[in-house]
Amino acid sequence: MNGPYACGNAATLTTSLRHDLGFAGFVTSDWGATHSALFMNAGLDVEMIDGPDSAGYQEPAFLGAEAAAAATNGDTQGDLYGGQIPEETAPAPADAPDQGQKIAPKTISAALKDGSVTEATVTRAAGRVLLAMDRLGLLSGGSKHSVTRQSIEANASIIERTAEESAVLLKNNGALPLKAADLDSVVLIGPTAGQVDAIGISGERSLGLPERQVGPLAALRRIAGNARIRYAVEDDMTGTPIPAAMLSHAGRPGLERKGADARQIDAALDFTVKGGNPLPAETSALWTGTLTVPEAGSYWLYLQALGTIAELTIDGRNLGATGAYPGDVHGDILQPNQDNVLPTTDGLDNLRIAVPLTAGAHAIKIRIRPDTSHAPVQLRLNWLTPQQRAGDHAAAIEAARQARIAVVFVWSRRAPAFALAGDQDRLVEEVASVNPNTIVVLNTSQPVALPWASRVKAILQMWWPGDEGGWATAKLLLGRSNPAGRLPVTWARTLEDYPASNPHNKERSSAGLEGKTVFSEGVNVGYRWFDRQGVAPLFPFGHGLSYTSFAYSALKIAIAADGGIDLSARIRNAGHADGDDIPQVYLGGPADHPQRIEFPVRKLVAFDRIFLKAGETRIVRMHVPLRQLQSWSTARHQWVRVAGKRILSLGASSRDLRLHQAIEAE
Repeated sequence: MNGPYACGNAATLTTSLRHDLGFAGFVTSDWGATHSALFMNAGLDVEMIDGPDSAGYQEPAFLGAEAAAAATNGDTQGDLYGGQIPEETAPAPADAPDQGQKIAPKTISAALKDGSVTEATVTRAAGRVLLAMDRLGLLSGGSKHSVTRQSIEANASIIERTAEESAVLLKNNGALPLKAADLDSVVLIGPTAGQVDAIGISGERSLGLPERQVGPLAALRRIAGNARIRYAVEDDMTGTPIPAAMLSHAGRPGLERKGADARQIDAALDFTVKGGNPLPAETSALWTGTLTVPEAGSYWLYLQALGTIAELTIDGRNLGATGAYPGDVHGDILQPNQDNVLPTTDGLDNLRIAVPLTAGAHAIKIRIRPDTSHAPVQLRLNWLTPQQRAGDHAAAIEAARQARIAVVFVWSRRAPAFALAGDQDRLVEEVASVNPNTIVVLNTSQPVALPWASRVKAILQMWWPGDEGGWATAKLLLGRSNPAGRLPVTWARTLEDYPASNPHNKERSSAGLEGKTVFSEGVNVGYRWFDRQGVAPLFPFGHGLSYTSFAYSALKIAIAADGGIDLSARIRNAGHADGDDIPQVYLGGPADHPQRIEFPVRKLVAFDRIFLKAGETRIVRMHVPLRQLQSWSTARHQWVRVAGKRILSLGASSRDLRLHQAIEAE
């Protein structure tokens, strides 16, 4: 940033973090981000070591190459983030990123020898680590080393409440909440209706407790007491076992299995706990043979496993491996949510791969080796043929046509970045064309394009809601909970509306100009950019609807003791449902101010979350700290208050400001 690498940037790590903010902990690099031991002089304390790789990262700068033992053991390694699944587009090949300021690699031993890093600097870094350990009781014996039983039920209630309170009702033309009379003629469509999209994608995060994950469909049926609620999977992510008639070896039925000390023939690969025939723990085996397909097309092959590590090869080409591998620092036990949006319906990990196959025979090979779970080995080879996919889609559209209300569940994960994966947009459009009462439930972690938004009655954003998200989704659809989350981001109409993607300002893109990315928008980030450019978002920052309505009045402001602003307003629940409201306070820039100081059109300076029963009125009080009235002076290196008239506004979003009052800053 501004020249130096982030992990060797004294302006941020020492001046800002330690001197200005008073941070007393220690700073650790990310994998491979330490290019020289000299970074310790800038304020880096601990290196997260990484060996040399295709991005050009250096060997560990602090300790040297001897500390960079590679995790790989020569086996095919899966993707920590779940790889590419059939619905996702392959990312375009990227050029090697510009690594910024060129730094000659130097280990700590070499730096100490030539004096470019002193022993006192090393002692300081070690001291910061020791201080943190002492605060946690690790040095005094005060830390706790016994394993604590998880408070699963207590945690579950918090997770469910969090999912409910963070859900954002983006649009509602009277379709929600669902009424009891609706449930006899409603259909839920999409795989994330049948199973909860708890985490979206794996990687460096907890993958949840599959036994807690109840899908929205089952939760809706149970809460409503109506088992007649219909379901159409449309995109079957579990698939069906490949028929034994399609598998052979040397012209004979079945695949040949080679184990540690025996060979045998398996008619099909379908070894599961549920089926009563899992393989013994620690099994290593190789299946070889031929897969014969009846006609050419794109076949979606699903390698499903648990208690093992598995990989699939077709026609000599390795198609992929499950996302855990021996020695993986993030855990080498395969978990059900490792490689797909969802585990299989019976709780296995699901490596899904789209493979174009010609009609006829194809060599197939499946290999498994132990993970460290010591669990029974489960393995299944499923698929979804082109004919099955077409049939499932047609069935979903017909189910929507026959229902009075259709609720379509859609999801996003990796690629594309600003669109739903696969044919989900087409699905929503086709459902909406046959059913005027279409509701969409989103499971996305960020905004995506919604080209059909004007054609559906309601849109509920559930994000990635965690293990208890199925219950939360059902309660919100039924009105047992009132949605009150607000958007923490601006939801643009197109990707090009965001500053980093605006084609007129290429310097802001990841490629930048001449290898440099310049954030030329200054303070106008997020919603401030949309305000400054006069761009209308699809849904503004702070937006969120409710099953009730709230009226604002009687805004009053006063100068606070700290030089900031105290304000109060009367808020009334003007509807017929209890619910939460989130009043937001925005402050405009001074009418006249020095040209060298940049102000956004307005900025969020305070907000609150309040619960009001239907018809209830409350006086809400909020405080705007003095810092929100100040700007940073690079000349004086301090925060200063700029004089001038400013407008303070109270409203329900950055574009729904209902009460205004002028203030005069001196």
